[in-house]
This record gives sequence, structure tokens and C-alpha cells, in this order.
Amino acid sequence: MMTELQFHRHFDVSHLGNSGQKLHLVAEPAERAELAKDFDLLALDSLEADLDITPWGVKGVRVEGRLRADVVQACVITLQPVPAHIDDRFSLSFLPADAIAADPKTVAEAEVIVVYDEEDPPEPLEGNSIDFGPIVAEQLALALDPYPRAPGASLEGGEHDGGTNPGSPFAALSKLRDK
Repeated sequence: MMTELQFHRHFDVSHLGNSGQKLHLVAEPAERAELAKDFDLLALDSLEADLDITPWGVKGVRVEGRLRADVVQACVITLQPVPAHIDDRFSLSFLPADAIAADPKTVAEAEVIVVYDEEDPPEPLEGNSIDFGPIVAEQLALALDPYPRAPGASLEGGEHDGGTNPGSPFAALSKLRDK
């Protein structure tokens, strides 16, 4: 069960200026320990992000980010520690919430279809502050391997690892039908 996130890095966009700003975030040991617990990691040895924050359109904000982390996950088969280095890039855009609601194109696209090749719709910007802590935590969660495996770990007699054809699960039923 996730606890309320205590990893916060607030940024005031009213002081952004036309040229934008760069921001470097580093999670403290206590924050990393909490995130490791929330994401079922054995360890989160490092977590940092570099953000390039620029004005976007009239009232919007664009964020280009690079996330780096060293994590240790449990192997899904053996539960052995599986260390991994994450180096992931992400892009986000923010618009004032009233601008998103007023733009029928944005609302219609968000409700009708999700196209994976296109950018995500803008996030709502409430007030003049963006909290980059939860954003970086979310990007970490998205970058984690959902099924980490220790080297050499395999399911005996179960999973198909690409060798010979394991056969159809209905093969046993077809034998019964032929009787």
C-alpha cells in the first residue's frame, strides 16, 4: 500500500522568464527509502533528474527531463536481488486548468482515443507551482522493469523461453476429444 508521497520539489513557474530554467533534483536517503518501499524495491541507491523547464505557448510550461536511478528489484522467479541502472528521458507539458477545459480539442482528444505515437495531452497547472517530486517518482515507476529476472533464472517446465514449441494448452483437451 502506498503511503502519501513525501518527495516534493516545488517550482514557481511565475519566475520562469522567456529563456527557461534548468533544475537538478536529487532525492535524499530518507526519500529514496520511502520510494523504495512504495515501489516494492529492495533498494533505491540513487535517484536524480535534470529538468529543462521552458515557456510553452502563451500560458503553458514545457518540461524535458532526464531521470537516472540505481535500483535493486527482486527477481520475479527466484526473489534474488536484481540491480539495474535506469537512464530515461521524458517530456511533459502543462497548461492552466481553465485553458485545458476551455479547449474543446484537448478535451475531445483526451476522451476519445489514445494514440501511442502522439504526445500526451497537457497536464493541468494549478496556480503558479509545479511539484516535480511526484512527477519524477511517476517517471521512475514507469521506467522500472515490471518483471525483473536474475541472470539464469527460469521457470522449470513452465514458461516458454523461446526454445522448442511448448505446445498448445488445448493439446490435452484434443486428446480427450479423440477418445
